[in-house]
Amino acid sequence: MMIFSHVRIASDSLRANRVRTALTTLGIVIGIASISLVMALGEGARQAVSKQIGKLDGNIIVIKPGQKGFRDISAYNPYNTAITSTLTERDYQSALDAPGVAAVAPIMFISGSVKNGPTEAEGAPIIATSSELAEILKLHLVAGDFIGEATDRDTVAIGQQLAIELFGTDQALGRQLTVKGRPHTVIGIVKNNKQPINLSGVDLDHAVYTSLDDGKSFNQGIAQIQQIAVSARTASQVAPVSAALEKIILANHDGEHDFAVLAADSISTSADDFFGSILIITVIVASISIVVGGIGIMNILLVSVTERTREIGIRKAVGATDGQIMWQFLIESIAMSLTGGVIGLIVAYALAYIIGSSLFFSPAINWEIIVGSLTIALFVGIVFGIYPAIKAARKDPIEALRQYQ
Repeated sequence: MMIFSHVRIASDSLRANRVRTALTTLGIVIGIASISLVMALGEGARQAVSKQIGKLDGNIIVIKPGQKGFRDISAYNPYNTAITSTLTERDYQSALDAPGVAAVAPIMFISGSVKNGPTEAEGAPIIATSSELAEILKLHLVAGDFIGEATDRDTVAIGQQLAIELFGTDQALGRQLTVKGRPHTVIGIVKNNKQPINLSGVDLDHAVYTSLDDGKSFNQGIAQIQQIAVSARTASQVAPVSAALEKIILANHDGEHDFAVLAADSISTSADDFFGSILIITVIVASISIVVGGIGIMNILLVSVTERTREIGIRKAVGATDGQIMWQFLIESIAMSLTGGVIGLIVAYALAYIIGSSLFFSPAINWEIIVGSLTIALFVGIVFGIYPAIKAARKDPIEALRQYQ
């Protein structure tokens, strides 16, 4: 019953200063919203990666450029500009001859515009590759054929969603679009996948697929290969195939280990590390806002203790203990902090769904994020509320009443 009484008194006190209370909790709202937003988006992307790993039977191997210090980050970043790709067509041809390999596809990302007349597809990925990519990633066609060695240079397959965006329909076979200003004929429509390419975050549904030969023509005849996707014949062969690929490509690069051979489980781990790094950075930045919010709570409570000195004296005079006074102010601190945490969570998930609507994955909602965020808010309320609460509890009732006679 005493706890309920403390809660009621704290609620009355906070409502009496609504504007001050709202401004005090703002720092907590911003901090919790920042942490929760990144956690929700990061967990959603991680789940999308894990889902595709399961979908691809766990026999996928990806070869990527990168020095050892860059591997964890570059393993999940398809447009990594920190390093220049060291992969070559020779590496691609060597991978084709490796034992235990079922299919190999080079992946060359091309920057440029994709248009149908004046209509431009913003941010549509242009991927120069081979026909094996459809087999490796289990891409299905709504109509037509995927690109391959036998197709004409100026032909493309496009994602179903891109077809709708450019032509207003997915019945776009035989239609023309321009890739980097050059006309191409659509020969295939790839069914909506809703998953990232090669577990790397490229939107397949809006992608343009062209042959490697066509891709090279946009780059002065040079194949700038960013990834090589490989599928082993069975999941049990992934480890020996990865070891063989490592040995072969290392020989191609004269012993220079400027690449990474990543199996499906390694890619999943790299994705976790990537999002974990982003989360840590965000937590550090958001912690500044949370600490500022906590200091604001402590400051307001210290002002409140001064303003309510007579109230404290009267309560002590009629029998209130130091512990009861302390709990009264501590509950006010916790109430402000938890309120900020709840509002921050609501803001975070609203923003996550707005942002997620334009991405290839949905934000994750789980109890770990909710409990973690509210625990942080509770901790801040206790830590920054304890000093004002103790200061209030230690006030001498006679001095408190004498001060305001």
